[in-house]
Amino acid sequence: MRLPYFLLLMGVSGLMLSCKNNPQKEIAKVVTEWQNREIIFPKGLVFTLHGRDTTDYTIPPPASHKILVYVDSIGCTSCKLQLHKWKEFIEEIDSMTHGTVPVIFVFHPKDLREISYLLKRDSIDIPVCIDVEDKLNATNRFPTHQQFQTFLLDDENKVVFIGNPVHNLRVKEMYLSEISQNAYQSRGTPSSRNTQIEVDNTEFDLRTIPKGEAKTVSISIKNVGESPFMIFDTRASCGCTHIEYEKKPVHPDSTTIVSITYNADDRGYFNKTVSVYGNMDNSPLIIRLKGNIE
Repeated sequence: MRLPYFLLLMGVSGLMLSCKNNPQKEIAKVVTEWQNREIIFPKGLVFTLHGRDTTDYTIPPPASHKILVYVDSIGCTSCKLQLHKWKEFIEEIDSMTHGTVPVIFVFHPKDLREISYLLKRDSIDIPVCIDVEDKLNATNRFPTHQQFQTFLLDDENKVVFIGNPVHNLRVKEMYLSEISQNAYQSRGTPSSRNTQIEVDNTEFDLRTIPKGEAKTVSISIKNVGESPFMIFDTRASCGCTHIEYEKKPVHPDSTTIVSITYNADDRGYFNKTVSVYGNMDNSPLIIRLKGNIE
């Protein structure tokens, strides 16, 4: 069962509400038009490695899901792509699904050399399509705004969600929730989207830290629910905090560790937070660090 329509709308609404030229009713119109719409892959699409060497690759046969990323020739390609984030997201999906959910990049580039450079720079080693004639877009007539040119598709190539998961945390949560639910169902695991967790501590008094030093704390999160627990993302209230965690499912009755390192860069008292987003009730989990830097 998919997330209700209003959740889909909420997820993509956050992408563009600050833009005066794209009011919420226009976003709703796009979502309504594309939800459950079939994406047609035309014949003759050519796939390459790093945008250069042609490779023998075809659109995968029916699978539980596919992710389609269409990139047009408008604007700053590097800014739109953020390939380093896509690489992390692909690794996260692969760890969850054992590589059974393909990510399909289709480029209609204005500068093929730039695409080749970006793909090689960020070590994107999966086949990508260089669609010089823009066949895919001509067949499907995608929305013009870049945030609505990424799609989560089902096994019939119909749109489950629309939106870019590396640009918007809510969209990322929806993608991972949908994909993980299907992955766990196929293994005979309970299909509840959310699970319950227990945390040993959420507030840490780091006391006095000399300026220039770092302090690390570890948070133990136990999955006490019936479904696997997955951390979707983490956010810190300042750039002085580094967060590490395992990007793989935590099975019921198992524990994972989130490691937070605070770098003492400015003198004075501090009170910082780290938000941990996942498929648990009352997401995000808020971790608070306080203390004094001298």
